[in-house]
Amino acid sequence: MTVVLHEITLDDRDVRSALLEHSLPLEQQDFAAPAAESLPFGDHDPHRISVAILVDGVPVGMFALDRGGYFREFDDDPSAVLLRAFYVAPEHQGRGYATEAVVATRAFVQQRLPDVKRVVLTVSHRNPAAITTYLKGGLVMTGEDYLGGLKGPQHVMVLEI
Repeated sequence: MTVVLHEITLDDRDVRSALLEHSLPLEQQDFAAPAAESLPFGDHDPHRISVAILVDGVPVGMFALDRGGYFREFDDDPSAVLLRAFYVAPEHQGRGYATEAVVATRAFVQQRLPDVKRVVLTVSHRNPAAITTYLKGGLVMTGEDYLGGLKGPQHVMVLEI
């Protein structure tokens, strides 16, 4: 298994097409949005990078790195970026791909966003699977909560670059 992170551009037709076929089960939709919902934001926002999670060249999920958005409400450090909209498609879950993608995020950010020193994310208190994945991938809890989300309280986590 080789997990590679790939910045998604408008020219990545095959990657985009595969990602747009992904859907999430109802019980996961409170926590993440599939590519059909999140990918268009990256296409038109200069502060947001959409990132495909590829396993042996196959798109299995995606996330976004966002320098704007809601997280500026609780973190105004210009050397921080928000990791958001992270998912692995259900048919690829349980294989360690999400954890490997989180681990690979450090090198991806160092290469693509060299001025970034911290990756920040929020994760629902009701999403223990994601919390475990992020912890295994190297993020740590800050001890703070984000209370401004529509889906209830969220832990704030950080990955130092």
